[in-house]
Amino acid sequence: MKNKIRVLLLLTLLNLTLASCQKNMEQKEYSWTTAACTPKNYPAEIFSGHLLTNLKPNSYYAYLPFNTVINPKEGLGSNNNSTTDGATGIVPKKLDITWISYTENKSYSGVFNLDANKIEALMINGDREPFYDNKLKKIVINKYYGYGINVGLLPGGVVLVWVGGSENTTLVGRYQAHEDKNVDWKVAHSSMEEKKGADEYVADIVSRLPQEIKNQIVHGRIPFGYWDTLLKQYNLTPVVKPEDKVESIYFNYINGEFESIFLSLDDNVMSIKKRAAPRKMNIVWHDINDRRMESDVYFDEKKIKALFEQTKPNEGIGFVINIDRNTKPRETTGMAIKLKTKDREIDLQEAIVSQETFTKPVPY
Repeated sequence: MKNKIRVLLLLTLLNLTLASCQKNMEQKEYSWTTAACTPKNYPAEIFSGHLLTNLKPNSYYAYLPFNTVINPKEGLGSNNNSTTDGATGIVPKKLDITWISYTENKSYSGVFNLDANKIEALMINGDREPFYDNKLKKIVINKYYGYGINVGLLPGGVVLVWVGGSENTTLVGRYQAHEDKNVDWKVAHSSMEEKKGADEYVADIVSRLPQEIKNQIVHGRIPFGYWDTLLKQYNLTPVVKPEDKVESIYFNYINGEFESIFLSLDDNVMSIKKRAAPRKMNIVWHDINDRRMESDVYFDEKKIKALFEQTKPNEGIGFVINIDRNTKPRETTGMAIKLKTKDREIDLQEAIVSQETFTKPVPY
């Protein structure tokens, strides 16, 4: 009898070991590349920037984009500068960076400890990538393990770090660098060997900026601290009507985060979490004839921010999306959006810059 029990225990242990091995074999390793950004019209350039994967000497490091002017065309968190440098299966633990802020004509430096546990938690399980398989005639969900670590360089030496995949982008850190007057910029640009040449180089970059930004520079009115106000989050939950058959909602938020909400995959369950005010919304829904439609809604950053600031601290807020199901393709109306709290409603119509609706033959 004892031998039988011993054999059963061994078989059970073997099965558990095999199951664990199979799971590990199925689990793909995450990978990441680097990127850098600035607020629109506040250009910067990295002199030296690395994400280090270990705190020990001679550890692996990945370069951030350098020798190029960084000035994205969209809001906070967007970037048009990225590299193929990165790593697989290991997480960055430290950021070491030196850069110039052209609107201030100042260099900044900093060495920062990253929240490695949070970064790895965002990458290790992969992001969902749903698509419609025409052969199988159904939705297939793949897992995507490729990510970008985006470093934001703000006036005043503020540094933001985001981790972005195909499903979500999350802000994982805010840091403060110090002004660095000892950066040898002639190594990067020979024309900056002397102060006069360096000032002329900076002036050339600034000359291409909008007049509003030039005026800020001349009158000392660069809005330091403004971008921190964009990071504020609210107890915000999107609200849609069941009859609209909303399949998915994609939000770009003014704090640089991005979120995919797959209602048709998640039994119409809307997660309750902290969210910033949105910059853009894309929503897929069904019209009165059950035809699949897709609508884009763009918000003015300052107006949407001001309307959100009318709410009370820590109160629950519904982001109510009312859809006119008679909306036709190419129409620029059809979405009415408001904030709803326990005791009031705030119409967001004045913050909408534009909206347009299209047909969408297949989901995702």
